[in-house]
Amino acid sequence: MNRLPPAYCAARLLAPLLLLASFTRAEDRLAWFREAKFGMFVHWGPYSALGGEWKGKQIAPGDNAEWIMQHFRIPLAEYREAARHFRPNQFDARALARLARQAGMKYLVYTAKHHDGFAMYRSAVSRYNIAEWGGFDRDPLQELAVACRAEEIHLCVYYSHREDWDDGDAYGNNWDFRESAKHFERYLERKAKPQVRELLTRYGPVDLVWFDRGLYTPAQAAEFVDLVRSLQPQCLVNGRVGNYDQELMGDYQSMSDNGMPAGVLDDYWETPQSLNGTWGYSRFDHHWKSAATVVRRLAEVAGRGGNYLLNIGPDGNGTVPLESQQVLLRAGDWLSRNGESIYGSAPGPFGNVSWGVCTAKGPRLYLHVFVWPRNGLLRLQGLNGGVLRAYLLGDRDARSLDLVKGAATTVKLPPVAPDPIDTVIVLEMQGMPGVTAAPVVPSPNGTLLFDYRSASTVGKAARTFNRKGGFHIARWNSPDDRAVWTFRVPAAGRYRVRLTYAAQPGWQDGQIEATVGSQVLLASIQLTGDWYEYRSFQIGKVAFAKAGDFTATLRPARSLTHNLAHLQSMELVPEASGFDVGYRVSNSRSRK
Repeated sequence: MNRLPPAYCAARLLAPLLLLASFTRAEDRLAWFREAKFGMFVHWGPYSALGGEWKGKQIAPGDNAEWIMQHFRIPLAEYREAARHFRPNQFDARALARLARQAGMKYLVYTAKHHDGFAMYRSAVSRYNIAEWGGFDRDPLQELAVACRAEEIHLCVYYSHREDWDDGDAYGNNWDFRESAKHFERYLERKAKPQVRELLTRYGPVDLVWFDRGLYTPAQAAEFVDLVRSLQPQCLVNGRVGNYDQELMGDYQSMSDNGMPAGVLDDYWETPQSLNGTWGYSRFDHHWKSAATVVRRLAEVAGRGGNYLLNIGPDGNGTVPLESQQVLLRAGDWLSRNGESIYGSAPGPFGNVSWGVCTAKGPRLYLHVFVWPRNGLLRLQGLNGGVLRAYLLGDRDARSLDLVKGAATTVKLPPVAPDPIDTVIVLEMQGMPGVTAAPVVPSPNGTLLFDYRSASTVGKAARTFNRKGGFHIARWNSPDDRAVWTFRVPAAGRYRVRLTYAAQPGWQDGQIEATVGSQVLLASIQLTGDWYEYRSFQIGKVAFAKAGDFTATLRPARSLTHNLAHLQSMELVPEASGFDVGYRVSNSRSRK
């Protein structure tokens, strides 16, 4: 039996008090996560020993090697027999944690159980685990917990709580088990919940449980959230704990695999991405991201207000491929010089810019320049507030760069980029920086599009994400909650006003108020179907006597006891354009 670490014993004594405090300190749980920005995802299991191949058949490019059991519908008995030979004798927990630290990563998410149902730790709930099923009499998670503490890395665990191809009652395996004979709740009570309890009571502090594949009902998801809170109140729960088609139930939003928002969200978020095309190890996949791609993606993620969880797949021996190590170490070298612009940063005030991305920290802006201006001048359109000085972050002497002030603030740059991957320029501002947002302008066909990317939200209205529905504005139920845009009309004209939203049963009593310039339209919310089934509706017309800049505002017309709608967009369509009222917007979803 594993001895409980002293730190964990102390935590258990304090658990009742911490649980009470957690209800009022939800944001505190995110404090370390917001600071960390960069994490390592580790997909590792019996599938790693198969390396993307089963009986001479290879996983196709674009498919995931960790899904090999389901992809080839490998019979349970045969996959279990293959797992008996999984002996990763070269696994070195300290080397893995050290690699994460050298790469500049601040947390590590370890796959304690993936969809194949095999526990990658010593589980008393199921003998189907790495320490007992085969000949590997070690507990990798116990070793990793010690190593992460030594390297000052936050220990986190991944657990597939809905999907389990080894269990006859769980979701996923329909080639060994009949769906009609499954009893899902029995699986939750017999295996999933007890294993989550093990993970949170045997390995000391765990900073995040990364659930995957969602659950059927909010009540089921709430039971897992409550279980985590009762055992380790400060432990984060990711956004995939609940049903993908329903509202966020975790502490932050989990993007789709390799997903990225096009703009800033009001919820905190994380994107999981893999260093190559698959998540689990495949001997056939050598499409590694370059260090430049990793660094620039990290800067883009930080610049839009999220965390970057980058995956590696150790092989069947427990070794991280050399190519992975080399890329991570190069990225870590960049971070050792430029980490100030990433860790603990917030989104910069600029939207999408052609030269790169911007992060912010207090009165400082960090301009990540990927595309070096040929004329050596970096124009910052719309920047408000005085710039005290500008300098290269990598310059130890912090020599000031010349500034030219005019209609736009312009920074004079060296003729050649000092860092070909990402040169960071620091602007020290006089006060908190801001940017005058550019107005929404018509597309080539004359339509004005208002969506979450260009919106300013007020009150409880929030720019949010859902794995099925994508991005929208939601959580508004009072006239004080609203979304606001500025826009430019190029000439006098008439427009049809079109809203695209999703509204579930029970929301039909809501009314939305659209103020476009000085014109006000009222529209009753129409039922669109289940969660995140978007449809478009014309709600009226507006006219402009002349060109100019205007403001558009959407809000609930009166107070409601529920969300108004999940608003995807408002459009102003020139009168001459055709429009099919009530067309359905297709949705796409990814799997993992």
